[in-house]
Amino acid sequence: MEFGWLQLGSVKLIAAMSPWLGMPRAAWLPALAGAGAVLLAIALTVVARRRRRAAAARSQRVRGEAEVLKEELRLRLSEPAILFANGAGAAPTMGASEAFEGDIEAAARTVLQEAGGRRARAKELLRRRTNGNGAANGKLNGSEVGYWRQLGALSLLDNTQDALAAYGRAADLAPGDAEAQMLVGVLHLRAGNLAAAESAFRRQIELGNANGASFLRHRGHTMLGDVHATREEHDAAMAAYAQAQREVKSLLEREPGNAGFKRDLSVTCDRIGDMHVANGRLDAALESYRQSLEIAEALAKLDPQNPIWQHDLSVSHDRIGEILDQKGDREGALESFRKGLAIAEALTSRDGDNVQWQWDLSVSHDRIGDILIAQGKLEEALQSYRRGMAIAEALAKRDPAHAGWQRDLAVSYHKIGSLEAIGNPGEARELLEKGRAIIARLAGIAARQAQWHSDLGKFDEVLRTLEH
Repeated sequence: MEFGWLQLGSVKLIAAMSPWLGMPRAAWLPALAGAGAVLLAIALTVVARRRRRAAAARSQRVRGEAEVLKEELRLRLSEPAILFANGAGAAPTMGASEAFEGDIEAAARTVLQEAGGRRARAKELLRRRTNGNGAANGKLNGSEVGYWRQLGALSLLDNTQDALAAYGRAADLAPGDAEAQMLVGVLHLRAGNLAAAESAFRRQIELGNANGASFLRHRGHTMLGDVHATREEHDAAMAAYAQAQREVKSLLEREPGNAGFKRDLSVTCDRIGDMHVANGRLDAALESYRQSLEIAEALAKLDPQNPIWQHDLSVSHDRIGEILDQKGDREGALESFRKGLAIAEALTSRDGDNVQWQWDLSVSHDRIGDILIAQGKLEEALQSYRRGMAIAEALAKRDPAHAGWQRDLAVSYHKIGSLEAIGNPGEARELLEKGRAIIARLAGIAARQAQWHSDLGKFDEVLRTLEH
């Protein structure tokens, strides 16, 4: 604490009191005591203000860190399908992302504040509370279910299995909570535990029927369709998606202005389109994707600043472009891909640190390069590929452990190396060797998966000793 101002105040006080010093003690002592009380009150006020400012700054810092955690979570939930068993988990999770983020927000208001923003410390505090050890003052900040969910959300950023265990415990403690069933189902789906995921989603649908939570019911049908689609049970998936679509349309008849339901309807259109593609029905797929595009355009127009809706619109253009390409309409495909590219560029310019937008932009350049190749425009294709490669290199450097980004970079090296093989063999060899080295490393990682599991078990064995 700084004392300079207090010393100065004392000097002035003594100077002011000098005429009293010749008075009897009984006369000036009360005045001295009163002045001291004033100084003490001022000192305490200043200290309190400093503490409040420090607490506010700490709270603001933790809130900022929570936003970073939520952004990491969004990336985790949007990782390419290559990272998940049987390709599961690449599509929107129908409200699960918002629920996971809500759990991080709850942790940011409580346990992350207590832990000074340190995630490992926050998880340790939550483990203690879920083991019945309570807070230091004996008061709990929420239910046990809430603690398990917060622990699951914070764990999801580091360890999917820990997150699954925590959300599974929350679902067990709240068997009548449809949202808890949805979250554990999503994590089972992404981990490739399809039977467990199906069971959770069917329970979600059942609870939606019992509790009148219709939106959870149609979302449950959508994700049940995802389970069937992952198993390549196309007819069963189509039936689930169609049921979800009927239910969300019914909700929109009662609430025609509900933007969330409109987005859910667009998702069902996309999923149904995917099943038509799987069955080779390109015209039907195109019709379904165009229905989704119409909804996405309306939502993006309603709120041009909403990045999620802008991203949905970009994805719709890309899906349509892919179908037009398969149907041989190269000009139509190129037009759709360029519309998607324009949106991806706008999103990236608004938020240059958003890696999801960066990845989308790289993929857009790559798709356009493919169409230009098919049209025989090799130089233009090369330029488009190089733009995509520059972004892919930056992403791969940013996170060398991200298998999806590493593979994307290898694909870029292969495409550019193949085009340069005739006119620039030196650069072609360099790029092709770089790409091959990436794929060889990824293949080596897959071959050592059993060893990885063994190594992880050793870490888990020690970590378990810290939980007691």
